[in-house]
Amino acid sequence: MLPLSSGVRCHRRISLFSIKSTSSDRELVFLSRDGDYFTIELKGSAVQAAHAVWAYTDATGLADLFARLASYDRPWNGDERWESIEGEFSLSARCSPLGEVLFSIRICGLQGAPEEWKVSAALATELGQLPKVAAGAHRFFGGT
Repeated sequence: MLPLSSGVRCHRRISLFSIKSTSSDRELVFLSRDGDYFTIELKGSAVQAAHAVWAYTDATGLADLFARLASYDRPWNGDERWESIEGEFSLSARCSPLGEVLFSIRICGLQGAPEEWKVSAALATELGQLPKVAAGAHRFFGGT
C-alpha cells in the first residue's frame, strides 16, 4: 500500500489543491478561490473545520511560501510561516533532521465575537512531497 501523499486534484481549471498527511487521514484543502478570498478546510477523523479566508493582496504569498519550502533540498532550521491579513488563518512549517515536514495550522472564526472559535492542528508530510505541493499552490494561487 502506498502512503498518502500531497496531491493536486485537477478539474477544468484548478479549483482546489490539498496537502495530505503521510501519518494520518488529515488533509488541508484550499478551495474556491475568488479574487482575494479562498476557503480553507481542515479535515480528518479527529478534526473538521472550514473557513473563508481574506488574503487581500497577499494570496500569492502562500504560493511563494510553498515555493520557498520546495526549494529546500535538505531539512532547514526554524519555521517558515504565512498568516492572513486578518489573522483568521495561519500556516507554518518546520522540518525534522530526518526530512519530516510538520505543518502547524490555525483557523479562527468569529474573531472578537462572543462565540469566537479556534482550531489548531498539525499535519505531517515529507520533504520530497514539497515540490508537488508547491506546484499545486502555484496553479491555485499564482505566485512569483
